[in-house]
Amino acid sequence: MIGRWKRRGNHLATARLAVRRHLPWPARLALGLLGLIVLASGSYGLYLYGEQQGRHGALASQVGQDASRLARELQESAQRAQALEQQLRLETSTRETVSRQLVQLQADNGALREQIAFYESLLTKTDRAPALALDQFRVEPVSPGHYRLRAILVQGQSTQEAFRGEVEFRLVVERGGRRESLVWPAPRIKVNVTRYHRLERETELPPDARLKQVEIRVYADGESRAKLTRNYDVKG
Repeated sequence: MIGRWKRRGNHLATARLAVRRHLPWPARLALGLLGLIVLASGSYGLYLYGEQQGRHGALASQVGQDASRLARELQESAQRAQALEQQLRLETSTRETVSRQLVQLQADNGALREQIAFYESLLTKTDRAPALALDQFRVEPVSPGHYRLRAILVQGQSTQEAFRGEVEFRLVVERGGRRESLVWPAPRIKVNVTRYHRLERETELPPDARLKQVEIRVYADGESRAKLTRNYDVKG
């Protein structure tokens, strides 16, 4: 096609020619369908991606909530365990205290009964009782190497005058597989017995020495020969 002639000023010019290619309608339809398919596929892909991200977010949120719950439960369990441990320690300490008090009360009760029996024996003694006797001779371990010695000197009713004399102990100890004997204390213990006299002394030995036997010796004033002796075998 030849365009029309136009006049521009004093010159003549021809109009530009435009050539357009027209696609057939089947091709256009195919391109349209292809575009729709691409758009639908992209939209569906975005939907799946968003759903997946949503699931991941929900899962992460659930995991976070579970972790927080487990942390709280763990803290509560630790607090309960600590409280139970303290309660158990308190009950154990209370039980041990009560047990020690019970043992002490039983010991005190035994000592009290022993004293009652002793006083009853004093009341029932006759004039035929010996002038001097030894009663309730005991050796009690206090700690390693530390012992308490107890005894009661009793004077018979037929004796009018008080007994005056001295007391010493002969200690047999085991040390280094060998037995040794020593006299304690020095000087002797002065005693004055009118009706009865309680004697109590504490001695300390080397930590590696074990007391095996104790002999108490009672001397009258001015005499070198013991008037009364008694042996006590230490157990353990």
